[in-house]
Amino acid sequence: MMRNRVAVRKIIVYAVYVMILGLLQVTLPDNWMFQGCRPDLTLILAVLCGYMFGSSDGFVIGLASGLMRDLLAGRSLGLGMLLLMYIALLSSVLFRQFFRRNILLGLAQIEIMTVLYAFLMTMITFMIPLLPDVTHSWLDLAKPALLALPAQMIANLLAGIPLIFLLAFLGPYRRGSRTDDPDEEIVGGSVWRVN
Repeated sequence: MMRNRVAVRKIIVYAVYVMILGLLQVTLPDNWMFQGCRPDLTLILAVLCGYMFGSSDGFVIGLASGLMRDLLAGRSLGLGMLLLMYIALLSSVLFRQFFRRNILLGLAQIEIMTVLYAFLMTMITFMIPLLPDVTHSWLDLAKPALLALPAQMIANLLAGIPLIFLLAFLGPYRRGSRTDDPDEEIVGGSVWRVN
């Protein structure tokens, strides 16, 4: 009975986060932009869930966030789902092998994955042009991405700070109650530090 309650809480909390953050990402007013860049809330959610709650949660939330992103963007399904899934899985492994989970490393994850996502999107756009008749050189695609990257990193960092606390205190698991961390062997414990 206790496992059912934990599973139901997890599903409800994650569904609320994916829906709200996905909708917020496309409806944020322009005055919330930082130098022309909106925070990438679905990317931040996928990164933090992978980092904070392990690879299985990161896998599912990466797929769900990517699906929400693809649906709201009105493009074909698949690319956003795959990219966010892989980014969430990578973030579940990157720092967890060497350090215990803490806030500063969670914020560092957001920055690293923002850069990686911008690079991957530029590479994919270069290799598979959106319009078959229009091709761009690598420099034409990379220059705007590089110019927007610092502002995007700051916007994601500013949005990641409250989200990391929300997930830590109002997340899918009660604070201190998670004892079945599947990645426990990697990190050596499932204690989540806020300092």
